[in-house]
Amino acid sequence: MRLQNHHNRNWVGPLSGGDAVFRARSLYRLADPTYRFDNAALCQPSAALRAPKATEPLDFNLFPNPTSGLTVLEFSTPLSGRANVTLYSLQGQPVLQQTTGKGAQQIILETAALPGGTYFCRVMGANGVMGVKRLVKL
Repeated sequence: MRLQNHHNRNWVGPLSGGDAVFRARSLYRLADPTYRFDNAALCQPSAALRAPKATEPLDFNLFPNPTSGLTVLEFSTPLSGRANVTLYSLQGQPVLQQTTGKGAQQIILETAALPGGTYFCRVMGANGVMGVKRLVKL
């Protein structure tokens, strides 16, 4: 970016857009009080620079936990779309996978055949919304 004032002084800097432009212009104004800025649009933050909105994790409960057989996965609200449920071992290996339908509020996980231990249940919902809970198998 190259700025030139009416005194033919040049200033070259790597800053552009949003707060960076505002700060650069403020600093330049300290060095040369005769320099005038009136382009407010350049001082507005760009949509590309804004942080994405954080999404709430998918909320669900597993019970009974610890379990010895069937486990119920219950969502706090009915799902707006399909969801993939995956149970992972502590080594990160998928050991059980199921898919829920739109509007589901509960799903039964058959865990009786799994060896005792700790597992992680990951639910991947619509638009990439995800939730993870720990499940202990006796």
